[in-house]
Amino acid sequence: MTKRWGMSFRGVAAAVCAGMCLSLTACSSISLPSAGGTSAAQTQSSTGSDASAAMKLLKNKNYEDALAAYQSIVNEGGASEDVLRGMGIACMGLGDNEGAADAFEKALSMAGIVPGDKEIDINYYLGSAYYKLGRYEDAKKVYDAILTVRTNDPDALVMRGTVEMALGDESSMVKDYRKAVDEDPSDVDRIVQVFQKMQESGYAEEGKKLLKELQSGSTSYSGYDLGRLAYYSGDYETARDSLEKVRDSGGWQCAILLGQTYEALGDYNYAANVYQKYNEKDSTHAEVYNQLGLCYINMGKYDDALKAFQKGLDIGSDEMKQSLTFNEIVATEYTGDFEKAASLMKDYIAAYPGDKSAEREYQFLQSR
Repeated sequence: MTKRWGMSFRGVAAAVCAGMCLSLTACSSISLPSAGGTSAAQTQSSTGSDASAAMKLLKNKNYEDALAAYQSIVNEGGASEDVLRGMGIACMGLGDNEGAADAFEKALSMAGIVPGDKEIDINYYLGSAYYKLGRYEDAKKVYDAILTVRTNDPDALVMRGTVEMALGDESSMVKDYRKAVDEDPSDVDRIVQVFQKMQESGYAEEGKKLLKELQSGSTSYSGYDLGRLAYYSGDYETARDSLEKVRDSGGWQCAILLGQTYEALGDYNYAANVYQKYNEKDSTHAEVYNQLGLCYINMGKYDDALKAFQKGLDIGSDEMKQSLTFNEIVATEYTGDFEKAASLMKDYIAAYPGDKSAEREYQFLQSR
């Protein structure tokens, strides 16, 4: 998950983690060495640089090596709240949410008496791990506890609403989502996040009603934000008109959304033109090349799509590398070069072992 929060307290862990000791799978069970042998000062000295190296691996999304580095620190008696937090994030990156939950629980068990920002941060990760495991009641307890400390925190409200959606509690979901939006109606990023979550879970119509209500009830939104609200509510003509007005002054996000609007209207040629024109002005955004490639795939122009994804990769964006790499493989497959696609997919799985859909696709490519 994307880290946005910086609150914390240990009480959440105490309330949620009682009686919930898990055994890990791919990340293996974290056994904390007994005290003795090496002094605390010696351990701190020897593991400080190792922890920094592990964190660097984690930031680079090299989850497998990061996990191994953190495990080595634990084996040497250097387990700490920070180390176990890092292990949990690495496990999540590898798709092992059970292992992640165990690591986060153990991290919280090492927290001090006075809660700090770190503990809430860990609890957000823990709630996400529970959610991904289908442990919705446990996840809800995490967000309930967070909200007892930070009443009306919009991020916690969004996460709890998502859990309530999974539990089938539609009225509570809508209440929490509405409350999160009402906390700051100017935060269109959050509004869009709420809509997308509702859409993913079959509540798109309820989400569109919320967007239309906001769109008509405020005059403070920028042309770009009005375009976003209109786009996600399905009013593509209004979105197009709003975004065209700010096209020259808008950034790459505006270009992508305008292009997606034309795609939604069925005009793929003009959408591709929007992306191309922006790239001629500013060729430093891998996101635009990625969207251009996806547009070309929808047009059946697979060679052009492949070139677009490869240009995006040439930019060297860490944030877009995984998506572009996967899309490059898809485009290669569409061109009919199954042997190369299989080879690329093998490398992709080695780099991103937690992507289960990629593993299934690799099996298909091998059969071709």
